[in-house]
Amino acid sequence: MQLTVAGERVAREGLLVLVEARRGEEKVIARIERIVPVNEFYLEGDLWSEARRRGLEPPLLEEAARRYTLAEAAVLGRAGPRGLEELSAPPLPGDRVRLLGPGELREALGLSEDEPGIVWFGELLGYQGLGLPLDVENITMHVGVFGETGSGKSYGVGYLLELLSRIPLGDGAYGALPAIVVDANGDYLDYYEAYASGKQVGEYRRVYRLVFPSSPARYRPYTKPVTIDLDGFTAREIAEFIITYKAGGVELNELQVSGLERVLRELEAMGYGFTELLTERISLVYDMLDELSRGRSAAIHAQTARAIRAALEKFHRDIVEGYRVISRKPGLDTGFIEELTREPGLAILDFSAEGAPGVPLPVRQLVVAYLARLLYKQFTLYKIRGEERYLVLVLEEAQNYAPNPRSYPVAWSLARDYLSLIATQGRKFGLSLVLVSQRPIFVDPVVLSMLNTWIIYRLPVEDVGYVSRASGGLPKTLERRLTKLPRGVAVVTGQMNVLGFPVLVRTGRRSVGHAMGRTRVVETLRRLYSTGG
Repeated sequence: MQLTVAGERVAREGLLVLVEARRGEEKVIARIERIVPVNEFYLEGDLWSEARRRGLEPPLLEEAARRYTLAEAAVLGRAGPRGLEELSAPPLPGDRVRLLGPGELREALGLSEDEPGIVWFGELLGYQGLGLPLDVENITMHVGVFGETGSGKSYGVGYLLELLSRIPLGDGAYGALPAIVVDANGDYLDYYEAYASGKQVGEYRRVYRLVFPSSPARYRPYTKPVTIDLDGFTAREIAEFIITYKAGGVELNELQVSGLERVLRELEAMGYGFTELLTERISLVYDMLDELSRGRSAAIHAQTARAIRAALEKFHRDIVEGYRVISRKPGLDTGFIEELTREPGLAILDFSAEGAPGVPLPVRQLVVAYLARLLYKQFTLYKIRGEERYLVLVLEEAQNYAPNPRSYPVAWSLARDYLSLIATQGRKFGLSLVLVSQRPIFVDPVVLSMLNTWIIYRLPVEDVGYVSRASGGLPKTLERRLTKLPRGVAVVTGQMNVLGFPVLVRTGRRSVGHAMGRTRVVETLRRLYSTGG
């Protein structure tokens, strides 16, 4: 299309326009992909090339030239009674094109401001006051939020949580989608602090903070302990964790794992639970280990038995007695999930320095693996009973729990197996994953392939092609911009995006502040120098 003088001032790549196609018979929505200014006196190899080479500019060249601007636009669909529909024929030469107004886009989509099940995310770039409509029904098909440090990723996830805390239900009513956030650095604690100080967070009935028993914050209101029950795991899984924890991430010793698995199975057959054995009755585990490693025909070699005992002692010393994570009455249990989904609430699993002081990654992986398994089993039970329950599991630094073994090997990845299970089957039961990561290339490709909505902030160059392919392909104009997007601007594409095509969106303003993402370098230095400190 050729732009008018006024159009040249406002048109830019990514902007939506309305084509009055077939002489106004159809309203077609298109997106500007490329803008090309043309000046016949400034063409490659034209007759003025030598003059310009010598630094000569003939007078009045600009005024004498024939100038115009072309824009290439991709047709997205025509406005129909049920949103955008496929065109039966292309627009014709001479059809007029104009900017698309916010009201016209809503009209084309057939959506009202308070449409049930629709939340309006941020602001479409170039359309002041017009948010991107997201269909909450499609959140169970999983979401990925990716962006490098400082891109506005965590702020954007918090903003999305706020939208999910106040979903239009029709007839002026609103509701909240239950959520658990695995918070790596305390980015979401502002919501807990707001609730603890008496403020309402959307339509959430309660906002919990889950901290480890060693945390100084454990006595604060609406705080629950991060304790788990090992009986939900298999003997093999527990053996792998204990041996890997002692080895510190080196290659798994199969002899030691098999030996410890044999010990745990023998005791399980005698009626003991794993939590009971590894907390109150650890001596029974040592006795069984000694018994199985005694004599010439011993099931476990003496040297292997010594290594297993050392691993058990470290596990008991650190995790049972030190971090106090294992409990026969866990803070994370089916009762908590029942409460959170029946009376929609928000739970923040605090893995920050205050919420999980000194807790290493393998222990956090164990907790996330337990949580993923607990959720899967509980929601499977809801489905069997014919109960409709929904919950969103937000996983910050997802690469630590669902790692790509080729590009991001970690010591232990049991959590990945359970997260893969939720990714592939959880949508059938009302479980939704929201994976958040700085480096999507480090996230397990199986889990990544199950994501059907993508919110992509600024990315490292190495991740751009990977994300574009995984998300089903992005227009080249948007793909090229992924490495230089301004803070707080994202490409949104996928099933939740009601528009049906990738768009640029500026994240909206959160109603609850984001203290973790705020810096005060100049203010702090001024205070230090003013006091002579």
